[in-house]
Amino acid sequence: MRSTKNMRWIDLIDKRYALTVMQLIGPPVALWAIYMYATLPWLLVSIAMFMLIKTIGVTITYHRIHGHNTHKMHPVVESICTFLGLHGTYSSPIDYCASHVYHHKHADTEKDPHSVKHMGWKVMFPILWDTGGPTGGDLRTVVRLMRNKITLFFHRNHFVLLAAPYLLLFVSVELFFFGYFIPASAAQWAGSYATLNHDENGPIDRGFIYSLVTGGEHKHVWHHNNPGDTSGEGWLNTVANMIAKKRVA
Repeated sequence: MRSTKNMRWIDLIDKRYALTVMQLIGPPVALWAIYMYATLPWLLVSIAMFMLIKTIGVTITYHRIHGHNTHKMHPVVESICTFLGLHGTYSSPIDYCASHVYHHKHADTEKDPHSVKHMGWKVMFPILWDTGGPTGGDLRTVVRLMRNKITLFFHRNHFVLLAAPYLLLFVSVELFFFGYFIPASAAQWAGSYATLNHDENGPIDRGFIYSLVTGGEHKHVWHHNNPGDTSGEGWLNTVANMIAKKRVA
């Protein structure tokens, strides 16, 4: 059983419920907004924001840096990129990374919280994962990220920070939808799609188009064999090295 000595009641809420709500309402609301307000410039803004949220926020910051400790970021950059990752997953960085590292330790077995082999298409819905509850998963990852002031801040202020972009509605409806809501919803579904980069035989590699759709989650065989090293992950490695310093093993 996990110790709750240094945790508040809000830390124990299963934050996957927020993601589930966004997964359900995101696509129809996004399609409505595109129908009502879309122009070419705003669509280009959405594409750019999708790449920032999914590639920089989720794939590099949440997955590689917070999850696998591949790079070290300047605290200001880390805070900004963690904010992007929060809105690309609607999940706490601690919850996300603890579950993901546990997945690596037990990939494609019955202990895997999101095994395509055992769950099929259901892996696309994190609410159905067997994570062991809030902050469940890999204990060492939980402890490491609880000691990180930035990830702890995002964990403890999860719901407030999720609500922050809705203030954009007071600035511009178009800015809210195309600068935030549509790319964030797309990033969350791209993350769900990225869980399908396993088959019955284990992790699989995908092509360039898949890498764009999922924000760099295409060299999955390399990733599972070398989780702490992005050097074999093509363009993702180049981008990661541009915004963060690679850790020395």
